[in-house]
Amino acid sequence: MELAQKMFLLAAEEMNFTKAARRAFVTQQCLSEHIQKLEKQLGTKLFQRGGRLQLTDTGKALVSTLHQIQHLEENLQQRIQEIEAGEIGEIRLGISTTRARLLLPRFLERYHAAYPQVHISITLGDTVHHLQLLKTQKLDLVLGLDAPPDPFLEELLIGREKLMVVGTRSFFSRYSRKNKDLSSWKTGDTLSLETFTPFPLIGNREHSTLLELVQSCLRENHLDCPQPISISDIGTQVQLCRLGHTATFCNDILTFPLIREVEKSQEDPLLAFYIANETHTMRSSILRLKAQVRPRYLEDFTEALLQYMKKAAATVR
Repeated sequence: MELAQKMFLLAAEEMNFTKAARRAFVTQQCLSEHIQKLEKQLGTKLFQRGGRLQLTDTGKALVSTLHQIQHLEENLQQRIQEIEAGEIGEIRLGISTTRARLLLPRFLERYHAAYPQVHISITLGDTVHHLQLLKTQKLDLVLGLDAPPDPFLEELLIGREKLMVVGTRSFFSRYSRKNKDLSSWKTGDTLSLETFTPFPLIGNREHSTLLELVQSCLRENHLDCPQPISISDIGTQVQLCRLGHTATFCNDILTFPLIREVEKSQEDPLLAFYIANETHTMRSSILRLKAQVRPRYLEDFTEALLQYMKKAAATVR
């Protein structure tokens, strides 16, 4: 706001040039000259002089407008201070659909309480696609699996996730080579895939890190499993397995909460097993571009998400 406009507002508040000049620490003549300059710029009278000082209709309109400008300037200054302090901005995160649904809500609630003015934009999909968006600066962070080495990316390791096979007890009994009693089997047990004949499998529709790992695991165990259903959402895959006609493979960090979410019957429970002699694990990590200047809200988000995911991985069961 210009100096003449500030002088005018003081005069409008006091309705007395002498008092207004005193508040502005200038002479009355100086204040009068500023107001006359403003009237000349606008081509109108702002005060009715002679007798008691009063605002003209134009003067009243200018007071209202200048108060709005004053409010906007104050808000702008506060916003600039918040930006400079790293308390306001946007975070663009890439993450898989199921991982976002199961693991993010509580974390985002906590972060938002600390940074209420930071907007978080989440892009769902697979690591391969997200890495391309990260390298073209369309994402700030990627929570991904088995990211290939890249000289331009920094990787913050969360941990190693194991592969599990998911299906109902009756399903596993049906495809067991030895037709043994499986009543004692429970989720979290370890079994060999050699125990089973090839079984119907639900898998991802599109190329993904998990799909590559599953195919490698099946080849090593000499299992040629038909895939009658393809859908790129692990949550839906597990729900379909609940019907007892197919099995699927899933990361252990997602398997346990997904089973708890869909389990309803004790007669034919949904089970998930670790795979014996399975040496392949999935490396989960947070990825970001190297050598970037990052605001405080983004640094805090990254560190908090890293620790949150490490804790989730440690308490997977």
